[in-house]
Order: sequence, then C-alpha cells, then structure tokens
Amino acid sequence: MAQTKEYWLQLENQPWDVCPWGVDRAAGRLLPDGPGGAHRPTTQEALVIRRYTANWAQPAGAAVNPWDLTEPGPAQTLAGIPGAVLEAKVADEIIVHFRNMDRRGGVADAERIHSLHAHGVQRQPIYDGVFPLSPPDPSQNDRRGDRIASGESFTYRWTCPQRAAAGAWLIHDASLVGAKSAALGALAVVIIRAPGEQRPDLPTAAVRQPGDTATRFAAVPEPPKRGEYVLLFHELPGVGLCLNGRQALGNTPTLVAGLGTRMTIHCLNAAASPVTVQIHGHRWERSGRWIDAELLPAGGGATLSMLSGSAENGGGLGEWLVTGMTGAAQVAGSLVVTAGGAVTLA
Repeated sequence: MAQTKEYWLQLENQPWDVCPWGVDRAAGRLLPDGPGGAHRPTTQEALVIRRYTANWAQPAGAAVNPWDLTEPGPAQTLAGIPGAVLEAKVADEIIVHFRNMDRRGGVADAERIHSLHAHGVQRQPIYDGVFPLSPPDPSQNDRRGDRIASGESFTYRWTCPQRAAAGAWLIHDASLVGAKSAALGALAVVIIRAPGEQRPDLPTAAVRQPGDTATRFAAVPEPPKRGEYVLLFHELPGVGLCLNGRQALGNTPTLVAGLGTRMTIHCLNAAASPVTVQIHGHRWERSGRWIDAELLPAGGGATLSMLSGSAENGGGLGEWLVTGMTGAAQVAGSLVVTAGGAVTLA
C-alpha cells in the first residue's frame, strides 16, 4: 500500500575532520592532532544535510550505515556525509521539508543560497530544485525551490510511481552555486524499495563499544542475514577523493557482514570524475557476466547484490578492501566478514 513518507532536513555548516579516529591503518601509523583536536581537518567548513525529527525539533541521529564499525556516533560528530539517507517504496509520495541554516561567515550571500535536487524520483518543475528553472510556488508564498536563502525553508514533493524508480539515488544542492556546495558535502541519498523488497536487518546492539580501538572490537553483534550499505564517493576541496566524507583506512567505512549475508551495496559517485569500485575477493553479476569492478560515471551509481562467502560471489571470513579509484586518486574502506563477537583487524 502506498504511503506518504515525510522528512525534515536541515543544511548546516560545520568543521570537518576526514580522519576522526586519528589513524591510518594502511600506513600503520597514528595521525597527529591538529587545531582543536582534529587529525586532518578540511580547509573549509563542510555543508551537511542533517536529518531532524518533525518541525526540526531535534536531530534524528540516524546512522548512514548501522553496520559500520568506524562511522562516528553523535558524540563525535554533528552529522555525516551523506548527511541523510531517506527511504520510500515504489508508489510512495515523499515530502521533504528543507531548511537552510548555512551560517558561514566570510562568504558572499549568494554562496549561502541552496536547494535540493533528487535523482530517480518524479516531480513537478516547482519541486525540481535546479536553478534557474524552478517556478514560484503559490502555496509557499511564491518561494522558489531552486534558491532558498539562509534562514528560509521550502517543502518539496516527490513521487516514485514506476518500478524504474527502485534503487539508490543521489540528492544534492543544485542552486546557482550547487556544484560548489555539493563538493563541500551538501549530499544525501534516497533509497526506493521495489515491491516486495525486504528491509535490511539492524544491529541488535551497538557495533562499537566503549574502549574499542581502530583494530579491536570487543563485542560485534551477530552479523545480519540481510545487510544494506551506502558508499558515497566524492571529492572535498583541498582534501581529494573521500568515501562517506572520510579518508584513510580506519576512518572510512568498515562494514560488517557474515557468511551467508545477502549484501546490498549502494555505490554512488558525487565526484567530478568516473570512479572504479572494487570489492576485493568478491564478484557480482552484471548483464549476464561476472565482474569484479564497477565503473561509476560522475553523478551515477550502481547497486551490487552479493551473497557473502558463496561460491559464485566469493569472499569469506576476514577483512577485504573496498576501493574507489579515479585516474589520479584512490580511497579505501573495508568489508569485515565475521561471525560476530570479539573482532581484531590487522
């Protein structure tokens, strides 16, 4: 049965550390503290699209990847990149209340005007959010969804009536300075489920316990039977290629699965260049052929479906690199296949 899914999102500016855990496991070293305790801060404040409860009462605190051992919790960061992951089913209506709270100093007023543009969904031109073609909305005092000034809000209405909408899609700023703002992190994701598609399993307990380090985890919950993961490749100015806003193994996503986990991995590319994604030791089917590398065009994406540890899809117990490569850069996270309990990584 079709439903109306309603979300409250807020764009905010904040300092950003691409290595919040202060390690580089690939290099086998700790990273020195920088200003304010940040290990590798960006030269500019990030712009994050943060999910809130109704009427922007308080941050919702929803994780991008509940099965990520390195995703910082609310105590370490105010939001993530992508800043929000929305969910709907084919035939649902999606209502997004968006408020712009970009309070950056030292930038022109025009650079603090933002919008939301969603791939994969259908909408009227009023709700497209792409400058300069969105007409005024009479129901919202003739405000325009492609140019929302700091302190103002706009409500978008999107639909996904056809089966072709199923998948994971980028949401990004598409205002006059949308490309620059998206590069600073103004990104979100909407996952639209096909008819009959099951939702993924969530952890029964926190995947990370107090006292855990970058390589030792005391009590990882039993892995999911059905796991879903979001991997967003993008380039932060002055930093380079990132995975979910992070760099360096030990900070980038460290995803948990088990033998027999049905993995749905949504890979999205918000970088300006194509990105080649590889999950080491694994392969998946594409157009009747088995492959082990996926090329994501700029602005594009792919959903990889694999049964962990199977004869066809590969993998097995242990940790496997997940890499994204452009012609000049590489970023890596990892996939940990485990039975749960105490986990020690190399």
